[in-house]
Amino acid sequence: MRYFKWIAPLILIAATVDRAISQRPPAPPSDPPPNGTQPGGGLDPATRSACTSESNRMRALIPVKNPVLTTTNQPTIFFYIPFGSDQIQSGEFSLLAYPKEQQRLHTVRFTLPKTPGIVSVTLPSQPEIEPGKYYHWYFQLYCRNGSGRQPDLTLHGFIQRTGLTPERQRQINAATSDIWYDAIAQVAGQLQTSPQNPQLRTQWRTLLQTIDAEHLAQEPLLGSVIVLKDKTEHAKPVTK
Repeated sequence: MRYFKWIAPLILIAATVDRAISQRPPAPPSDPPPNGTQPGGGLDPATRSACTSESNRMRALIPVKNPVLTTTNQPTIFFYIPFGSDQIQSGEFSLLAYPKEQQRLHTVRFTLPKTPGIVSVTLPSQPEIEPGKYYHWYFQLYCRNGSGRQPDLTLHGFIQRTGLTPERQRQINAATSDIWYDAIAQVAGQLQTSPQNPQLRTQWRTLLQTIDAEHLAQEPLLGSVIVLKDKTEHAKPVTK
């Protein structure tokens, strides 16, 4: 009888603790791994050196550390490509929902401008990227002298959408690195209209300096990659 007198309170305490734990909000998602701003080759070792550059290496113009933020559903991502269309057969850009990455939300094939420089890819309005979630993009190039079985060069990175507040709008207008995708897209767009504007030039150089890419500040802004219209797909399952 005495046994039940002390075991019953313990059962009650355990049940109370379990109920309290179950009512706690889930832990916020941890940041994904660093962005692959420098190129990595495809799975076929024979193709990894198919594209080479004696000067600058291609790179994504984003910070290495996450989160890298946007307030828009259609962020623009910038890339420095030291190759022209005579060296690159085609490219592919894909967007997947992180962390499962079981479905390509957006896939587009493209070609590059004739000359080296800074190019961009803008996400479509659909499917919509949801605030607070991470999305993983891949930017891959196939060289003209590659095997074509796997991409020869790959960059990848993450996007997280956040709400637009007056403070975040101020950060974007001031071209700080806090809302990266929006700030760099705004300055790049203005520079294409007013390429000699000294204030815009300073903002552009400062942004690139924060990601150790100041040496690319004088590279030409070539605009968007050249999308192959019949090679755009949405919500495609990932095949392995």
